[in-house]
Parts: sequence; C-alpha cells; structure tokens
Amino acid sequence: MPDNTGPIIQHNKKSGVTLIEILIVTVIIGLMASLAFPVYKIMQQREKERRLKKILNDVRSAIAGSKSQLSTTAFSEGFRTQIRVHGIEAIKAAHIAEPDPAIASAAIATFVLSLTETVAGYPGNPASLTATAHEVTVATGPTPASANTGDVTINLQTRFLRSIPPHPFQGWYPTATWTYQPAYPQKQPPKTEAEWSAAGYYGVVDIKSKGAGMALDGSNTDDW
Repeated sequence: MPDNTGPIIQHNKKSGVTLIEILIVTVIIGLMASLAFPVYKIMQQREKERRLKKILNDVRSAIAGSKSQLSTTAFSEGFRTQIRVHGIEAIKAAHIAEPDPAIASAAIATFVLSLTETVAGYPGNPASLTATAHEVTVATGPTPASANTGDVTINLQTRFLRSIPPHPFQGWYPTATWTYQPAYPQKQPPKTEAEWSAAGYYGVVDIKSKGAGMALDGSNTDDW
C-alpha cells in the first residue's frame, strides 16, 4: 500500500492586480477627467457671467435707480432719482409762501429739464457711488425777486454702494476691468477709474465691463 502519511504540501494561489488592469483603470479615470473638466469650466464661466451681470445691474441701479414693479416710468433709490426727488421737495419748500403756484411749477419743470439735458444729478465720478455725503447744485431757472429761489442745492447723506466689487473675470483675464461712461464731455468712450483724474470728465452715466471676452451665448461681454 502506498504510504499517505507524509507531509501534505499546499500551494497558496496569491491574488493581485496586474499591470494591465492598472493601465486600464488609469485610462478610464483619465477619460472621465477629460470629459468632466470642460463641463466644470463651463459651470465656472456661467457663474462668472451671472456675477458680472449682477454687479452691472447693481451699479446701474445705484446710478439711476431701479424700475418700480408698479410702473414703467417710476424709479426707486439710485443717486439720480434721489437728487430729483429731493430737488423737487426743496423747490416746493422754497415756494411755500409764494401766492402763485405756477412759479413753483415752472421752477420744477426747469429743474427736471436740467436733470435730463445736463450732467446734473449724475454721480460726479466712480468714487462718488461709495461716498457717504453728496452735494449737488441744480439751476431752477429765473424766479421773481420776491421768491428766494435760485439754484437748488441738494445734500444727500447716502452711500449708494458699499464698494464696487472686483471684476469676476480678473482671475482668468488680468486685464479685465470696469469702465465708466462719462456724461461730460458727451460721446466719449468709457473710461477706467484711473482715467477720471484727467480734466474734463464728469458724471457717471453707466458702467461697462472690459476685457472679459465672449460669453457662452456668443455675445461680447463688453457690450453688456
């Protein structure tokens, strides 16, 4: 009979990851990353564009005011709107003892026309939007000597913007910046805040983005 009492030798089969399997997993991860990165960049672009539009809207509202939900013509808040409201109230107060109400009406009409046709009522420069005190003098036209009403001076103790945020695209485009449209001289291209130190620029009519390139919808952000 054969002797089966000898030592039994066991062969343990070790399991592991082969080099081919590692290469396959690496390729799959690389493909997934290459597909996800463009989507991530698009999401970043969309968020920056959303932020850019919000800042533009906020600053424009601080300059002129935002449309009322109840009216297509009335504005609320805003530097220019408050100058208009406070100016009309100042004219009414100055004419309160005047027997002829037409004089006050004529002065108000001249005042409103002055705001429409001149730089009066616009923030003087970009820094004015973050200042806490404003004094604006606006002509109300000729008035009778009996009425102590010449030019109207409006004093506002209002900060219309806490600060103007940095351009959302500066991290991508170092030259991306804000520019401001001056009311005077007219028909001037938008200027950067540093350029406002040059003589002759006055009245911030609008804010523009510069240097942020094309948007996802194909429009130029400089035109927003």
